[in-house]
Amino acid sequence: MEFGLNEIQEEFKSTAHKFFKETCSISELRKVETLNNGFSPALYKEIAELGFLGLIIPEEYGGVGGSLMDLAIVVEEAGWAALPAPFLSTISYGVIPLLENGTEEQKRMLLPQIAEGKLIFTGAMSEPKAHYDLRHVAALADADGDGYSLSGKKLFVPFGESADYLLTLARTSSGQSVGEQGLSLFLVKGSQPGIHFKPLPAVGPDRLYEVEYQNVTLLSSDALGDINNGWSVTQKTIQMAAALQCVEMAGVLRRALEVTNDYVKERRQFGRPIGSYQSVQHRLSDMFTIVEGGRLAAYQAIWRLEAGLPAEREVSIAKVWLGKAGQNVLTGAHQLHGGMGIDLDYPLQFCYRRFKSQQLNLGNASAFLKQISQSLGKQSNPAIDSIAVRS
Repeated sequence: MEFGLNEIQEEFKSTAHKFFKETCSISELRKVETLNNGFSPALYKEIAELGFLGLIIPEEYGGVGGSLMDLAIVVEEAGWAALPAPFLSTISYGVIPLLENGTEEQKRMLLPQIAEGKLIFTGAMSEPKAHYDLRHVAALADADGDGYSLSGKKLFVPFGESADYLLTLARTSSGQSVGEQGLSLFLVKGSQPGIHFKPLPAVGPDRLYEVEYQNVTLLSSDALGDINNGWSVTQKTIQMAAALQCVEMAGVLRRALEVTNDYVKERRQFGRPIGSYQSVQHRLSDMFTIVEGGRLAAYQAIWRLEAGLPAEREVSIAKVWLGKAGQNVLTGAHQLHGGMGIDLDYPLQFCYRRFKSQQLNLGNASAFLKQISQSLGKQSNPAIDSIAVRS
C-alpha cells in the first residue's frame, strides 16, 4: 500500500477541504438541519459541478474517470465537514453498483445524470427482522406478467423521500423465506405509486425513513444484476459502502480531535492553558493514535478494494476499530471541553451526532467482529495458527 498522496490527490484533498469548510459552516449546518429534506439541493448541485459525484464514473459516462482512492480522499473531507447531503448514499447505492453490475443501457441512462447532480440514490436494504443479516429479508417481488409486484417494509433508508431511485433488496423466489438464494436487487423509482415514506427519529442529522412498498410495479429492466442471484452483488455493495463510511468516520473523528486540540490551547485554568497539563496531553495523544489508526485501517480497506483483492477482513477491522475506539475520541473530546462541547453553536456536537449514526449504520462493532472471526476460520495464517497452538 502506498501511504503518500500523488500530486493530483493532494489537489483533490485541498480543493475538497476548502470547499466543504466554506459551504458547511456551523450556521449552514444548523440551517440545513431545519429543512424537511435535510439537505440543500443547491449544495448538492455544487458538489456535482466540482466533479465529486462523477469522480469514479468513467469519462464515457460523463464522469471524471478517477480512482476509488481519489473518492476516499474527498469522502474523508466530507466527513470532516459533517456534510449534510445524499453524496455518499448516491455513490454507494447508485454509482458503485451500477458500475459493477449495471447493464450498458442502465449505465448510459443513469450515470451521466448522477454525475450532473440530477439524480439521488439511496439504499433500501434493512427490515424489521433483517437489519444486519440481510439473509432474513422478507420483502417480496412477485412475478407479474413481464415484470414484478413489490411489497414489503424497509427501515433506516437515508434521504428516502428525496431519492429518485431506491436500490432495493427483495425476494423473487416465494418458496425461499430465509437464506442467500432467491434474492434480487432492483432500482425502484421513488416517485411511482405504492411507495409510502415515514420519517424516523435519528440522533444524526441525515434524514432516515421507513419505506413501505405496496404492490409497486417493477419492470424486468429495473433489476440490477441477475434475478435470484442478488446476494453477491448486495454483499459487494455493502462492503464498498462500509469501507467508504469508515473513511467518512475517520474524517469526523479528525475534526473532533482538531477542535479539541485548539480548545485546550485557549482554555485557561489556574493561570495557564489546560493543554499544558501532562494529563491533557496524554489524553490527546491517545485520541490522536486512535484517529490515525482508524484512518490507516480505512484506507487500507479502500486500497485492497481498488486493487481487486479480498477486503472483508480489512473493512471489518476498520469498522470495529473506528466504532469502538472512536467512541473514546468523542468521549475524551467532550470531557476536555466540559459544558462547551454540547453548545449548538460549536462543531463538536455535530461530530458526535454524526459519529453515533455511523457507528450503527451498516452494522455495529459486534456484527463486524463476527465477520472477522469467520474470516479467521476460513483463512490460514501462520502467525495466528502459532498463537492458537501456544494457547
